[in-house]
Amino acid sequence: MNRHLPTRIASQPGVASGSRVQLRSPAKINVFLEVHGTRGDGFHDLETVMLRTSLHDVLQFEATTSEEVTLRLAEYSSPALADAFPLDDSNLILQAAHALRDHAQVRRGAAITVNKRIPAEAGLAGGSSNAATTLLGLNRLWGLNLPKQTLHNIAATLGSDINFFVEDCCAAVCSGRGERVAAIQQGGCFHVVAVRPASGNSTPEVFRQLKIPRVADRRNVRETVAAVQSGSMATLQAAAFNRLTQAAQELNSEMAELMRAMRQITERTVCMSGSGSTCFVMARNAREAGRLKARLQYLKCRWLAAFKVE
Repeated sequence: MNRHLPTRIASQPGVASGSRVQLRSPAKINVFLEVHGTRGDGFHDLETVMLRTSLHDVLQFEATTSEEVTLRLAEYSSPALADAFPLDDSNLILQAAHALRDHAQVRRGAAITVNKRIPAEAGLAGGSSNAATTLLGLNRLWGLNLPKQTLHNIAATLGSDINFFVEDCCAAVCSGRGERVAAIQQGGCFHVVAVRPASGNSTPEVFRQLKIPRVADRRNVRETVAAVQSGSMATLQAAAFNRLTQAAQELNSEMAELMRAMRQITERTVCMSGSGSTCFVMARNAREAGRLKARLQYLKCRWLAAFKVE
């Protein structure tokens, strides 16, 4: 996940020379998501299969001469994505930085720059990935050398999907709130074409709308896990499932219409990632994904992309 990249983001004033870490912050898709009930802490008990993708943000961390942690967007970030990206303490990046400092009991500073490519309110976990990448990046920048389990413990206090990215695996079954991560072997790679409608989805609202089925009606994750391990796109497409889809469609009519249009145009199963609003279809390779993307480009949407599931 977090491979070093060539430095392309300009340094900020007040940055200590020679102290810089730059990492990719990948998106995920869910190919299975079942909700088993409500927990005592108010969260829902989930079981989901997450896959890492080649779609990613880029985060740069630079040591500073002050104790302040600052956040900014790279100048060439997409304006359409930047509009929904807060730069205050509501951003998980700053929350993760402060949580790491508090745990390590250090008062070091950092200038964090983000090249934003993952849309918000899309079910792709851009914010969660950014938070995990911040824990990994600042752990390295500040020379804390905290073990992965410690980073997992911090991540679990911040959000539900963050632990998947801390684990740095290609595929995993995540359970509990999403903080329990069991990596699985992915048998091959495929591509997806993803579309986000103009309206995003609020995860809390989708869960409030959800009607949790009886135990006998709940789906078992084993079929999807076997499909991931087989490497067969067709098998995985048939096994894909997301319990939140109906609730999300009821709240977001644009997304519901978009899924219908995608199904009609591509003649394929259309899946929703996370709580939406991103919907996607699977493709066997980059060429096929390109053809599907071309067929979907006239849809009314906010964002359209084709990328690899690694």
